This record gives sequence, C-alpha cells and structure tokens, in this order.
Amino acid sequence: MITIDYSRRPEDYSEPFDPEELMLSRISGAARREVVRKMIREGRMNDVPEGFDSPVLSHDERRAWARYNPSFLGGEYLPPCREYEVEIARVTIRSTTFDVVSVRAKYGKNRISYRINDEYNGDNLGEKHTRTSVRPLTLGSLLDFLIGAWSLYESVEWNYPGDLEGQLGFFWGESQFYPEFDEALREKVTERFYANQKREE
Repeated sequence: MITIDYSRRPEDYSEPFDPEELMLSRISGAARREVVRKMIREGRMNDVPEGFDSPVLSHDERRAWARYNPSFLGGEYLPPCREYEVEIARVTIRSTTFDVVSVRAKYGKNRISYRINDEYNGDNLGEKHTRTSVRPLTLGSLLDFLIGAWSLYESVEWNYPGDLEGQLGFFWGESQFYPEFDEALREKVTERFYANQKREE
C-alpha cells in the first residue's frame, strides 16, 4: 500500500523552462492539450494548426472544436491565467462536457495568492475559493482548500450513489507540482465513501 505524504510541498511554483512544456501548461482545454502533446512527442509540432495551441479559443473556435465531441470542451471555458499566474492543479469531471476546475497560484511581494476557477464563472464554487500563503501549500493544505471551495464529494455521490468504483472513475486530477495529487483525491473520496457507509449502517 502506498502511503501518501500530505505534508509534502513543492519548493516553488516555477513555470516549466522548456518552451514546449510551458506552452502545453498554458492550454486551457484538456483535449487540446493532449492532442498537442501527442504531436510534440511524434515530432509534428509544425503540423499543429494555427491557433490550436493558444491558451484559450474564441467562441467560434470552441463551437467548431465541440462538433467533434462535446467532451472536447473540457477546460475550454476556464478563464485564462492572469499575468504571472500558474496553474498548479486541475480536476476533470467525466460529465458530458468534461468540466474542469483549476487551481492557480501567483507570487506577490510577500505572499503567494491562490484562486480556484471553474467553467461557470464561479457558480459552482463556495465563497472561500481564494487564499494566500507565505510558502507553497502542502498537499494536504491544497486538498483542504480545493475541497472546501468546490463540491467534489457531492458531485461524485450525486452521480454514483453507493458506487465507489463509479465515483473514482468519474474524475481525475493532474498537477505538475504535486505528483500524488490524483492519488490523494482518490484516497479522500474513498475515505468519505466508507465513512458514509458506516453512518448508514
């Protein structure tokens, strides 16, 4: 059994030095990001259509992209990162349009500012979707911040009541700064599931 270190914190939130990785990290759309990543790996960067690697798409570009599959819209309605802001983690839900919730960080003079964004202008977020810290957050603090601001538990329980396998298959997490982010989310959902089961007995 793998033990997750919830006290681990990254040294900083520096953007990737590699130009291609930096470009990928700024693409808001999950499907577009993976398509461009695949083309880079295959040495076909020059074949990426003009504008397809942009951080965000225009309204018409999103509509055209969605014609292939509605799930391709995942992340495409996130607001763009602000200047010097870095996405430090994201969660994708396997809804029809694969909605994405993104956690961003930005260095200030003395503190790091964080904000959580969804694709619905914050309509799916609680009031406490911003915070600050002096040092980068620990994995545990990041999860507390995210789950406190966004109803992950309610979402998986609503879609898969009493079905842990379904709940765990309904989302995935990604983070270049927290390698155990996805595993930690799954552990939290599993703990919540069994705690609810115990209460119902």
